[in-house]
Amino acid sequence: MKKFYLALTIFISLLFTSCSDKIMGYSVVLWTIPEHQIKSGDIVPVYIKSNISHVYVIGTKEGKKIEVALWQLTEPVKKIKIKSIAAKYEENALTYASVKLDGLPCRAEPVNTAKQVYRLRKGETIKILYKGEGQKPMAGKTPLEGDWYRILTDDGTMGWCFSYNLKLYETDASGQPVGGTKVVAKQENDSQWNTIKENVWYPDYFRSMIDSKNIDLA
Repeated sequence: MKKFYLALTIFISLLFTSCSDKIMGYSVVLWTIPEHQIKSGDIVPVYIKSNISHVYVIGTKEGKKIEVALWQLTEPVKKIKIKSIAAKYEENALTYASVKLDGLPCRAEPVNTAKQVYRLRKGETIKILYKGEGQKPMAGKTPLEGDWYRILTDDGTMGWCFSYNLKLYETDASGQPVGGTKVVAKQENDSQWNTIKENVWYPDYFRSMIDSKNIDLA
């Protein structure tokens, strides 16, 4: 009986080892892992996905296997597909941002009237993933300066944020701002932004209906 259990233990160990060495796919790193010199934008092999621990097991350049939170990587795909996915993040691979305004909304779509999925804190560091096309917020009849970006927070929340109240900066492989300058968020008294934040906004076609006196109640 002891020999049976010993043989079974060895078999399970060998099975686990063989499975852990098999690559399930490749992912793009979304948030720099400085302790292993893995920077955002890098492509890494993925061996295991644990929905219980909410981690991937990935391979490093040194041949080690480490655990990484699920939100720090894109969904694993086959090797022939990963380059096209990496290209989407290439332009802003090392771009992060510091939030300048407390309560800055992060939205489900790149539109100022879209549902809020998160409210950013002043001084919070976020990852810039890529630029999107969307409707610019207006200050009266003047569009605000900036762009819509797909962003990632350090707890894994994704959404769209307009860059008017973000301080964008580039980082090195360790995740530090290029040039060694520490980014400090500064609260600004911006009358245009206060106007936007303190009012309820509706789609442009509401104004067209009101001006034409032809109201579609639906």
